[in-house]
Amino acid sequence: MLINRDCIEGMKEMEESSVDCIVTSPPYNKKGLTGKVKKVRTDKEVKELVEIKSKEDSNNGEKKTERYTYHEKGNSVWKGFEIDYNSYGDDMPEDQYQAWMVEFLNQCHRVIKPDGSIFFNHKPRRHKNRCYLPTDFISQSDAQLYQLIIWDRRNSPNIRNDVLVPCTEHIYWFCKKKPKVFRDAIDSAYKGEVWVINPDRQKQHPAPFPPQLVENCIKLTTQEGDLVLDPFMGSGTTAVVSRDLNRKWIGFDIDEKYATITTERLKE
Repeated sequence: MLINRDCIEGMKEMEESSVDCIVTSPPYNKKGLTGKVKKVRTDKEVKELVEIKSKEDSNNGEKKTERYTYHEKGNSVWKGFEIDYNSYGDDMPEDQYQAWMVEFLNQCHRVIKPDGSIFFNHKPRRHKNRCYLPTDFISQSDAQLYQLIIWDRRNSPNIRNDVLVPCTEHIYWFCKKKPKVFRDAIDSAYKGEVWVINPDRQKQHPAPFPPQLVENCIKLTTQEGDLVLDPFMGSGTTAVVSRDLNRKWIGFDIDEKYATITTERLKE
């Protein structure tokens, strides 16, 4: 089932302990980390923008989504206005992003079964002379780390010449209690904690999951008929792999474009 809406709001409506496995990768907030956040606007500017955009929308006949974001800085509360048009931004203030990730992980933890698993793809992010680790916000959430899987991508764009080339990402395997594990269901090449898998180069999404990575996660912790959830469905790899493995699936994505891509891929 594909649902075109915000994943946190969607998960809040799901039953507690109803999902066998979550496989997902959120936006990394690279622009927000480097301070390239969207302009903070006054209430008057926000009102004017809404009126302008509403008029444009009615003229174009296009469906738009307006999103307001609030966060605290010091003792003052200030409002940032985003017209995100059906997609998540990658430019939240970092403190707001981390709070969002904590809420996201808490909802994931709530909906998985006691023997369920969460596979959460994230990576260290660098700004200036500091490396920011996902554990900065993971440690504030309800998520319980069961094992850390290293995804060896074999290659990565080298955008800086003052650090070693980053060629790995992390798959955080979380659980609620003791997860069910079917290690013999996966290929022997992936029975260790380092998975060598080349990135998927499809052009429909800037950072698609390789099907092999999703297949490993699903086979390792589920059986046929189990329910798999991807809160950031993107171009639909988790849906396609789940279908091919005879698993039920639910996917959220706020971007209508990716919802359409997923639907088309499922027809193949």
